Amino acid sequence: MKPILITVLKLSLAAALITWLVGSGKIDLSQMRRFATEYDLLAASIGYWLIAACGMGTWRWKTLLEGAGYKITWKRAIQLQITGFFFNTVMPGAVGGDIIKLAYVIRDNKEKSKTQAMMTVLLDRIVGLSGLFLIGWIFMLPSLTDLIDDPRLLPLVTMMGAISLGFVFFYAAALYHYRGRDPFLRFLSLPIPGIGLFYKLYNALRTYRYARGAIARSIILSLAIQGLSLGFFYLITTKILGDAPDFGRIASIFPVGVLTTAVPVTPGGLGVGHVAFDKLFNMIGLDHGATVFNLYIISQLLLNLLGVIPYISLRRQQPLPMGGADVDSSAVISAY
Repeated sequence: MKPILITVLKLSLAAALITWLVGSGKIDLSQMRRFATEYDLLAASIGYWLIAACGMGTWRWKTLLEGAGYKITWKRAIQLQITGFFFNTVMPGAVGGDIIKLAYVIRDNKEKSKTQAMMTVLLDRIVGLSGLFLIGWIFMLPSLTDLIDDPRLLPLVTMMGAISLGFVFFYAAALYHYRGRDPFLRFLSLPIPGIGLFYKLYNALRTYRYARGAIARSIILSLAIQGLSLGFFYLITTKILGDAPDFGRIASIFPVGVLTTAVPVTPGGLGVGHVAFDKLFNMIGLDHGATVFNLYIISQLLLNLLGVIPYISLRRQQPLPMGGADVDSSAVISAY
């Protein structure tokens, strides 16, 4: 009953936030009609989902799996990626899609570690997050002087820079060949509250120190994915505002806004992401942030529902076994 109650509470919170935003005029639901009348926007939505989320996202996860020694075909990787989208959309507050993906990967690689397979999915998300902040920082550079001069944005720009440098340091430290004992593993082994997750991530990334090319390719793919994501978001922004705002300013707030949706407070960040983008747009002197995010996220969530098609195919051809290849869902969730 506890997971059900938590899910109901999360859905209720998301519904309450969206209802409040719609009632206060911060979300204009009529703007969703644009996907039916403006075909360039519809094409951009479908194109981003197919090329970036499905195509490049699959390539990135496949690269990480193969770098860790797992075998997976392109067909299976694409099936699992899109199936994962479906379950992460219809199973709010859970990591159902990741569990399905892992179950098939583990079944196809019985001789490999289940734990490392779990960590490849988590690393995939971390690499994606690092790409989000790094691409935001790159696109901020042409407007950096103006952004720093704005006292409202200086803390945001500083945080973006610190997080980006932190990711660079994390990769460099984990992938370096140490002659003696790794000093960072020693530090991350200290009994400090909350440090356990960083130890798991660092240790998982250390396994790629002899396959650095896999990490390099995955980071490049992440930059491309997040760049297309930012471009799609910017296109929606120009449509809603009727004008083209400074791209650097949008790039400065986009990573932070997307990051709020990763916090498991509501399903898919619904409600929370709307409020975050409403406030972030106000910071850069723009309105309609919640409406822009609404078009951005709803269009992708609806496309994610297409993942039911490959899942039905998977179930018919190769239903999951009930034995040793099953994934312990509690272990996956605890890893997150």
